[in-house]
Amino acid sequence: MSVDDLLLTDCAAAALARADLPGWRLNLGDFWCYVEPAAGRTRAQGWKLHVSATPLSAPAVLARSAEVLLAHGCPFKFAAGLAQVAELGHRQADRAGGGKFLTAYPDRGPYEFRELAEALHRATEGLPGPGVLSDRRYRPGSLVHYRFGAFGGVRMLGNDGVYESMLVHPDGSLVQDRRTAWFSPPSWAPPDPFGHTRPAATRRSVLLNGRYLVREVIRHAFTGGVFRAVDQETGAEVIVKQARPHAGATLAGTDALDQRRHEAAMLELFAESGYTPRLLDVFEQQGEVMLVLESVPGTTLRQWVRDRGGRDGVPWRETALGLVNLLTLVHGRGLVVRDFTPNNIMVTPEGGVRLVDLELLAEPGTCVVRGHTPGYGAPEQVRAASPGPAPSPAADLFSLGATLFYLASGADPVLCADEPPARAIAERVGSWLGRLERDSVVARRLAPVVVALMHEEPDRRPDLAAVRDHLTRAEPAEPLPVSGSPPRAIDGDALDRLITDGFGHLLDTMRPDDSSGRLWPSGDFGATTDPLNVQHGAAGVLGALIAGCRAGLDLTDAVAGTAAWIARRAPREPRVLPGLHFGRSGTAWALLDAATILGDEELARTARDLASRVPVRWPNPDVCHGMAGAGLTQLRFWEVTGDDEFLARARTVAENLAAAVGRHDDGAVHWPIPRDFESTMAGMSHHGFAHGTAGVGTFLLAMAELTDESAYLDLATAAADTLSAAVQRDRGAAYWPSRVGGGPPKTNWCSGSSGVGTFLARMWRHSHDDRYGELAGAAGLAVRRSRWHAGLSQCHGLAGDGDFLLDLAEITGDDRYRDWAAELAVSFSVRAALRHGRMVVPDETGIAVVADFGTGLSGALTFLLRLRGGGLRPWLPEVLASDRAPAAST
Repeated sequence: MSVDDLLLTDCAAAALARADLPGWRLNLGDFWCYVEPAAGRTRAQGWKLHVSATPLSAPAVLARSAEVLLAHGCPFKFAAGLAQVAELGHRQADRAGGGKFLTAYPDRGPYEFRELAEALHRATEGLPGPGVLSDRRYRPGSLVHYRFGAFGGVRMLGNDGVYESMLVHPDGSLVQDRRTAWFSPPSWAPPDPFGHTRPAATRRSVLLNGRYLVREVIRHAFTGGVFRAVDQETGAEVIVKQARPHAGATLAGTDALDQRRHEAAMLELFAESGYTPRLLDVFEQQGEVMLVLESVPGTTLRQWVRDRGGRDGVPWRETALGLVNLLTLVHGRGLVVRDFTPNNIMVTPEGGVRLVDLELLAEPGTCVVRGHTPGYGAPEQVRAASPGPAPSPAADLFSLGATLFYLASGADPVLCADEPPARAIAERVGSWLGRLERDSVVARRLAPVVVALMHEEPDRRPDLAAVRDHLTRAEPAEPLPVSGSPPRAIDGDALDRLITDGFGHLLDTMRPDDSSGRLWPSGDFGATTDPLNVQHGAAGVLGALIAGCRAGLDLTDAVAGTAAWIARRAPREPRVLPGLHFGRSGTAWALLDAATILGDEELARTARDLASRVPVRWPNPDVCHGMAGAGLTQLRFWEVTGDDEFLARARTVAENLAAAVGRHDDGAVHWPIPRDFESTMAGMSHHGFAHGTAGVGTFLLAMAELTDESAYLDLATAAADTLSAAVQRDRGAAYWPSRVGGGPPKTNWCSGSSGVGTFLARMWRHSHDDRYGELAGAAGLAVRRSRWHAGLSQCHGLAGDGDFLLDLAEITGDDRYRDWAAELAVSFSVRAALRHGRMVVPDETGIAVVADFGTGLSGALTFLLRLRGGGLRPWLPEVLASDRAPAAST
């Protein structure tokens, strides 16, 4: 058994046995273990205590804390095992939840609360544990922290479609238990149990060591942030790396402070090389260690490749040789990098490369904690014990191959594991590059060395001298094929297999009696959402099954079973949210389409009843969570049923969206999510389809076509003009920032080119204004360029992008876009994983398979079905179907 598998439950069970509390029990969950009376906790909310710990101190902290808490009759929970404790302190831990090893739920008054806090402090004093950012520390240096929040709370769907523990406001209303990375109790919470005043929200400049003025946050992390600052003595821009004590703690006894000090030593070791940043200063402030580095001009290799994607003449050879030089330097000092990735390499304006993250450098064989980046870690690293011996330099050779793969493709070589194991990594990477090499001289030249470097057996990887020799050879007169020169588009057999195997996997993984309350398992976030929604729930999968039925697949029983499961559970949820993807609009839509397929009038009545209860007035205007999604659904029900009540409800949505529009002095429009709305997106304004202007504009355009209302058309036109003005162009392609006023440009349906293009293509079809048609085509070009490095999902990846390209083909009559969609589908084939012999498409992370429509297999299948046999774009009314003329006015 690995130490990562060790549980702490025996510690708690022993304390519970000694306490002799009749009726108390210990309940082990996936992450937490609960110790409480059979009746559970008696309060819904209040001031609660958190006790932090490191993996090494956790057993002692738990044993001592449990004795105190059980003596006071106080229920508590704790992280169940050492792996969970490490996760709570990891760099990627949620900053609002990091460090909370144990949570106590006192149910008595302030005096008992203070008494309990003091007892816990005394019991754990001197033991190590990180600070809890969301809480106030009981005393300086104490492991005990406290905040006001939900105990069990009132569990309900929040406005974003996620189940949350809600707080009860004094007026009886329910509000979110907001967890922030700073102490921020609600203004109406009972007085601080220790008499402290509420912290005032202030914005102030931060001066570190009396010298470095912080100007920008580059990255926040629980273990410590990275900041851009100005040295007040020299005026130079510098990078400051922070480390928080006991955060990132390991079973080897090290923490973030040790990692930063080690990084400082490595920077000093290579100070004269010119291949790493210069270390300017190291200091401690309030127990934290700070490194000050020179700011290396340029950009990360990741961004450098993305910025040059698809361009001819990229200096790939010089860059690749520079990467070899970096490893030659490190290996020449008897060290191994262990995390050689595009994120940790800077490319200077002159084209040189620098290694900028040295914290994992180690001597081979020395005891280290396992560390790697998915897709870039050698198999021996991924499988290594932790703590355990550092790998040999051959592990860096694998990472070099993965980084060269990124240089050739713009994609991370992340591959979902076959179950059971079947294909070697090098084989799969070679197949991927084989599809790239037809169009890419970089892929042709790098493919042989990449495949060799990424061999699973360390001693089969070529050394750096051999790699350098390959890179410096003259360009061959003929291409260097890895596996011939396959066509750009997916072939029919591969497409058929992905569809057949994908639906077979959905049927095999359907769990109608699962205790989780979900018909199909989802990912970590998806599991927190409504199990009946489109994005992560059964309605989205039902939509894919219906599309399969329409395509002639034998899925009628699966449609009937899924629809019945949804119909039985829909009445159990008291909140009916309006959104199409995260609310009950999509659920009603899926049931309506199922009823049509099955000829089931009772199911149709259930769907109509649910749709008639969807709110058509809502603060959030968007498609995924709000009014525009409800409006599209009401139109769909009107199309199918002919019931004018649904059209009247759609009018109400349109009027409310007209009232909610924000206007700028230049005539631009947007639909902001109100700042005072209980939502993680409060105050934001987006350009894209899921949450912004493109989605709202699409609904208003449909209303204009159906009702001949000029006001709706005027708003839709203003939306199209706003998007036309916000475009960012690059070599003929069109991109949009993810948010109004800024944000990185994206290509996906949710926030980028394919979502904006979905609207503009339909606007062009309606208006014949060539500005919109040209922009839609340019958005299609942007999507095509992303075909190798984008994810595979509907929401944020190539499935949604492919549906947009099929729209363009049908709207314009230009089959070039259908060919581009077939090119996109190649990525589904090369990245697919085997599940007991079935070839299935992984989710948007690339490392798991989930059924979800928005982020997983179902969304991919709907695109692949449409690519093979045509059909309607999912979750758009027929009035917006790309292959239909506008309906007559009513």
